[in-house]
Amino acid sequence: MEERQKKRRRAVVYLMLFVVSLAFYLVWYLLDGIILTEDAPSYINMQSDREPGYCLYLWMFRGMFGETWYLHAAVVVQCIVAALAACAVTVRLTELFSLELVGSMGVLAVQYGITLLNRFVAQRRYSYFNSIETEGLAYSLWVFYFLCILGILYKKDKKSATGAVFWSVILISIRKHMLITLVILLIVMVWAHIGEKGWKKAGIYALLACLLGFAGTKLVDCSYNLMTRGVFAPHTGDSSFILGTELYLADEGMAERIHDPEHRELFLEIMRRADEKEYNIAYAGKGWQAVEDHYSGAYDRIKFDIVMVVIREHQEAGNIPEADREADYNRIAGTLMRELLPACVPGLVRLYACNVIHGLVTSILKVHHLLNWAALALYLLYAATIAGLCVCRHRRMRTRIADDSSNPVCFAVLVLVSIAVNVCFTSLTIYPQMRYMLYNTGLFYQAWGIMLLELLGGFGFRMRKS
Repeated sequence: MEERQKKRRRAVVYLMLFVVSLAFYLVWYLLDGIILTEDAPSYINMQSDREPGYCLYLWMFRGMFGETWYLHAAVVVQCIVAALAACAVTVRLTELFSLELVGSMGVLAVQYGITLLNRFVAQRRYSYFNSIETEGLAYSLWVFYFLCILGILYKKDKKSATGAVFWSVILISIRKHMLITLVILLIVMVWAHIGEKGWKKAGIYALLACLLGFAGTKLVDCSYNLMTRGVFAPHTGDSSFILGTELYLADEGMAERIHDPEHRELFLEIMRRADEKEYNIAYAGKGWQAVEDHYSGAYDRIKFDIVMVVIREHQEAGNIPEADREADYNRIAGTLMRELLPACVPGLVRLYACNVIHGLVTSILKVHHLLNWAALALYLLYAATIAGLCVCRHRRMRTRIADDSSNPVCFAVLVLVSIAVNVCFTSLTIYPQMRYMLYNTGLFYQAWGIMLLELLGGFGFRMRKS
C-alpha cells in the first residue's frame, strides 16, 4: 500500500515538473512566435544537401496540418520535447546521484538557464525551441542520448546501449556533425566494459554498436533520397564542408594543383567571387578571435552563395540532366577538396588551433577578451573539483563510508570528454559557433554542481541523500 502511494506521489511530482517545464518553453513561442532562421528554407524545401531528419520532421507536420499551421505544430512539439528532456535530465540525475531537493532544482535551473541566456543575453535573442532549425529538436534529443550514455557508464545495461545507438541514428540524421555521438559511444562502451570484458572484447562490442549506428544513418539517408528523389543514395554536399574551409584559406596560385581544366576554371571563378566579397583569410584581422569572427561570417557564404552557385551555373551551361546534377556536384566538390588539401594543410592546422580555442570557450561561456580568461579559470576549477572529490572519496572508501556506484566524477569526466570530442570534431569540418557547442553547456554546470554538493556532503553538509 505504501509503495503504491509513493508511486502516485512520484507520478504527481513528475506531472507537475512536466507542466511547469512545458509552460516555460511555450511562453517564448507565445511571446516571439515562430523564428524562421537563415537555414529554415533549405529544410522546409527539403534541399538535397541537407540531412534528412529535420526535413522529414517538417514534412510530416506539413502533411498533418497543412501549409498554414504545420510550422506552428512543429514548434509546439519541439517545446514539448524540450520539456520532456528537462524532466528526464532532472529525474535521472536526481535518482543516479541521490540528490536532495536543492540539487534537483539546481539541475532544472541550469536546464532552463541555457534558454534564458539565449533569449536575453546572446545576440540571437530567441529560444531555439521556437525556431525552425535543427537545434530546436537536436538539443533535446542530445539529452536523451547522453542519459543513455550515463546508463552505459553507471549501469552497464543493454537497454542504455540500445537507446544510445537509437538516438545516435536520429541525431546524425538531423545533423551530420552528430557523428560525435558514435565517437563518444565508442569511448564510453570501452570505458564501461574493459574491466569485465578486457580490451579486445570491449573494443569489439563497442565497435559493433558504432557500426550498427552508422549503418542505420546511411539507411535513413538513402531511403529518404529514394522517397524524395527516386535515387537510393546519400545526400549531397559532404565534401563541401571541408572544401569551404579550404577555399577560405586558398589563393589563386593553388590553381596549378587542379588537374582538370574545367575544374580549374571553376576554382578561379570561385576565388574571384570570394575575393570580391572579402570572404578569404587575407581579409581577417590579427589574433585567433579576429580570425574566428571573420571565418564564421565567411564560411556559409562561400559554401552556399559561391561554390554551390558556380557549380550549378556550370551544370546548366553544360546541359547536365537534373537527375545527374547531385552526383556531379559531389564529384566536382570532392575532387577540388582532395586536390587542394595538401596545399591547405599548414593553414588548416593554424585555423584548427583557432577553432579549438574558440570552441572550448564557447562550450561554457561567450567569447570575449575577458570571458576567455574566465573560461580557462572555470576549466581549472572544474578539474580541481574533480581532483578534490577523488581524494575525498578515496579517504571515505578506505573507511567504507562512500558508495562508489553514485560517484559523480565519472559523469564530470564524461562531460569533459564530450566537450573535447565535439570541439575537436566540429573544428575539423566547420567553425565551432555557439549553437554547435551548446549541447554540453548545461551538462558541464550540472556535473560541476553535483560534484560540489558531494564535496559539501564530505564536510558534513547534508546535500545528498545517504
